[in-house]
Amino acid sequence: MRKQLSVEKLSTNDFKKNSFNWLLYARYVRGENTLCLELVDRLQQDADNKHRYAHYIKGAMLADAGRLQEAVEKYHSCIRLQPQDPDPLKQVAKCLYKQGRTQLALEAYLEAEKKSKHPDPDVYCGLASCAASISDARDVSWARAALSAGGGERAASLLAARLLARGDTKDALAVYEHAVSEYSCGADTLSAAGALCLRAGLPRRAFQLLGEALSQQPTQHAAALALAAMLLQHRDEDAALARLKAALTAHPDCVAAHSDLGLALFSKKKFIAALWCCLRASWAAPLSAAAAHNAGLVLLASRRPASAFCRLASAAALNPRDAYTVLLIALSLERVGDGRADAAFDRACELAPHDALVRINCGGRHARVGRLEHAAREAGVVARLLEDQPDAHLASSLATLMALLTEAGITIQVTEPDETHTAREELASDEVFSADERQAGLIILPPIILGYDDLNDKPAPEVKLHQSVEENNIDNEKSSVKKHDCNYNLNGRDVTFVGKIMARNKKYPCRNS
Repeated sequence: MRKQLSVEKLSTNDFKKNSFNWLLYARYVRGENTLCLELVDRLQQDADNKHRYAHYIKGAMLADAGRLQEAVEKYHSCIRLQPQDPDPLKQVAKCLYKQGRTQLALEAYLEAEKKSKHPDPDVYCGLASCAASISDARDVSWARAALSAGGGERAASLLAARLLARGDTKDALAVYEHAVSEYSCGADTLSAAGALCLRAGLPRRAFQLLGEALSQQPTQHAAALALAAMLLQHRDEDAALARLKAALTAHPDCVAAHSDLGLALFSKKKFIAALWCCLRASWAAPLSAAAAHNAGLVLLASRRPASAFCRLASAAALNPRDAYTVLLIALSLERVGDGRADAAFDRACELAPHDALVRINCGGRHARVGRLEHAAREAGVVARLLEDQPDAHLASSLATLMALLTEAGITIQVTEPDETHTAREELASDEVFSADERQAGLIILPPIILGYDDLNDKPAPEVKLHQSVEENNIDNEKSSVKKHDCNYNLNGRDVTFVGKIMARNKKYPCRNS
């Protein structure tokens, strides 16, 4: 459709009596390239190489074939024959933009705007795209001008994207709603609007828009991924698997689809298949923090904490401010019996002091190593946080922890979370490691970027837990039960409910791409 419109505007005044322009146009839009080129050569021979419309059609064919520089030369021939026509100049600007010569494309669009007798939405859309590429502040104003000039769905999508890039989610959402109500939008616009509604906290509207996008195009990649993420959050794994299958049909090598497919299989407790999907996503995108996080989560649930630590360390190196990644690192260090788990729990609490999942895991760690008073304080903080944000699973785990602490004779008081509080003072009662070792453990262990180790000239520093990482992998895979330095019992009752929390409440630690 775009190819047809690019020729229509120039051809309105060229279909004269005894002219073959109509045949040239018909052969071009039908894709009869060989016949079209033969007709172009014959017309140029008859007109002494001054047939303007033949130059234009051949330029369009060269541009479609990716021969952009040759297409620019043909469009320049049209401009020399009729300098006041803005249409060849617009095509020159499009070719320059595709070549990455954005500043020249911007100047060409500005020149075309001067020659246009009426506001042209194509020119304003091109100006907005060029301005966005070179970080020009006029991109939003030009996108608004394109929408006012009748740019339709294309201009509305461009304006919403530019507003969203500036962080103006409310106005971007309003532009998408206007576009959906006023124009017959395609699947791409509907999926973008649905994804924005999902991020804005409007799940019903997002579900409606994503459903419309998939009804128009069942293999629409972005819509299938967004809808699968919604279904995973609502624990509808079967429907999510169907959407992810459609996404993988369109893009078999999609990293996000494989990662989300692993999470869906993980929810159905198909650990081997989930592990394969998450590891494949991590191998395909070694610099993706989300893929590494999800792979580490599945490895930790599969009782392979040393391998999980390697993946989670990669995720923490790529996104060091993610509290859930640091929390999973703390759990993996605790599973392998490393004392730096306390420092990792402390760091997770610093990153998310008002997160109930992080604080209850920190309380569980205190209870398992015998710091009951500190565990009681964390339980009181979690109780206060759950009053504002109720969660059934966390409330059940908190009740278990409180019951065990009460049996041990510990009084629990509901307190406000303290953002300046750290666990350094609490670690004084832990006699396993010295203070110097604990200070060094405040820095997360050196990350291992999987797939890029062989590119480093210098060997990576060895990461010593109690033994090497390879030995830990072998030991954890061969043994089903591993003894740790910390005590996992409180008055003869098991309190290792933290791992169950991580597995049940996947919406907290998982990262849907």
